[in-house]
Amino acid sequence: MFPYPSRLSQPVVIPHGKIRATLQNVATFRQSEQPRHHGHIHPHGHATARLSRSFAATLSRDEAVRGGKLDEIELGAHLHDIGKYLIPESILLKPGPLTAAERATVAFHPAFGAYILSGLPGVTETVYRIVLCHHERWDGGGYPEGLSGSRIPFAARLVAVCDVYTSLRARRTYKHSLSRREAVAAMEEMAGRELDPDMVQDFFRYIQPGQRRHRGNDRGDAGLRSI
Repeated sequence: MFPYPSRLSQPVVIPHGKIRATLQNVATFRQSEQPRHHGHIHPHGHATARLSRSFAATLSRDEAVRGGKLDEIELGAHLHDIGKYLIPESILLKPGPLTAAERATVAFHPAFGAYILSGLPGVTETVYRIVLCHHERWDGGGYPEGLSGSRIPFAARLVAVCDVYTSLRARRTYKHSLSRREAVAAMEEMAGRELDPDMVQDFFRYIQPGQRRHRGNDRGDAGLRSI
């Protein structure tokens, strides 16, 4: 396994302005260095961040959405796929099916992301754990640590639900975009296996007609792999 610290050695508290500055610096650097990666990763991160913050603001059962944590959830969601900048373009943007070896390479991206963030100033434990744990599964079959159930950090479970929804609703080079109804049906199948079932039900109530909902459509990340 790619080496990364399981937790930050010195968690820090960062103001909202610092969060924005960190995000802008990362985005600007990657846009100039890896424009094709950035063109796929950044729009998806932005859509997932908007949705995650808005959804989290409707919840109150966990300290992860109180006490100023919304800023950290938003930043973690925006950066959740930052590790994909270390995935070769030939794999990340491949129009056809991935081989087993290529899928294994993509599966390293949460650990790659944790490695990148461990060297960035102003990153909190919440942000770090979102990036590291957003592909853990409720049933323990995820990666990189094989966490299950409530052992997966609350904020990572929340962002995972929003990540899946924005991915399902997006058009990719290897699939069409799903309607809201189709995305909900797919997520119902994932609840209790890949995703926190209670979080999924909260999310469904959030996006139902007649309630406040996410209005972004995340159509700008065609071709981005999310496994």
